[in-house]
Amino acid sequence: MTIRTCAVHFLAAAMLFSFPLISGCGQNLGGYDYNEADARSAATSYQATAIAVEKVRINSENRQGNQTMGALVGGVVGGVIGSTMGRHTGRTLATLGGAALGGAAGAGVGELASHQTGLQITVQYSDGNEEVIVQGSEPAIYAGQAVRVIVSSSGERRVVPAN
Repeated sequence: MTIRTCAVHFLAAAMLFSFPLISGCGQNLGGYDYNEADARSAATSYQATAIAVEKVRINSENRQGNQTMGALVGGVVGGVIGSTMGRHTGRTLATLGGAALGGAAGAGVGELASHQTGLQITVQYSDGNEEVIVQGSEPAIYAGQAVRVIVSSSGERRVVPAN
């Protein structure tokens, strides 16, 4: 294997492993996920009953950016891999084809990184009032379950099972 081929493979692998770093794909919104600012701050807890639970899709605010970044990374990776194939005109066509296919695949990866499955949980408090809270799918909550609604100092709510 030539030095050029090794460098191309290394570059392609490095770019491929950068897909998970697309912004927005790492944000977790579950009941047990906290931001750094929430640590060591007081929160209020209320007892309630989950009366309805539905699966929902939570979309990233940076959806378009994720698709664009995915398309760019995929296009470069595809072009680099395509450039290792063929000779002369064939190599040019392989490079262009690889870039086009890689860009399309990368945009798809960016799109997938822009969504997560969540829960829309309707809770009922002991006074009869109801509230709807949307969060990530962890922890599992089911209708009829006793839960705690935790309200942070910033007003964010999360639902966790009552132990």
